[in-house]
Amino acid sequence: MLRANRRVLRPGGRIAFYTIAVAPGLRAEDHRRAVCFGPPAVRTRSDYLSLLRSAGFAELDEVDVTADYLDTARRWLRHGQEFEAGLAALETPGAFADKLARRREAIAVIEAGHLRRSLLLATRPNPRGRS
Repeated sequence: MLRANRRVLRPGGRIAFYTIAVAPGLRAEDHRRAVCFGPPAVRTRSDYLSLLRSAGFAELDEVDVTADYLDTARRWLRHGQEFEAGLAALETPGAFADKLARRREAIAVIEAGHLRRSLLLATRPNPRGRS
């Protein structure tokens, strides 16, 4: 996907996207827990800067926005709890309670530093050295 993005960008064009990843250097148990409570994309074994580099991007930058991610996760939980009765009525019995429990676990994993959210920026190199 990153190679396809690079191909459609003009030389000097930039790509920017957010991603959630497992923090590097975790014990196996902590890594498994982060994968379990993170979104499906956290299962990748490569870090995104390496993936961008191998796809041919340059001028790579990563901005840590984990604090905002944690704030958002806490708000999702708070609003889910606030409207729990009405939302739970729309689901099969116990399903909404399970969602809230998963959100609590995800927050604990983020708070422990096991999941991070980043803004990634990269540029398609200009073969002539111009921007």
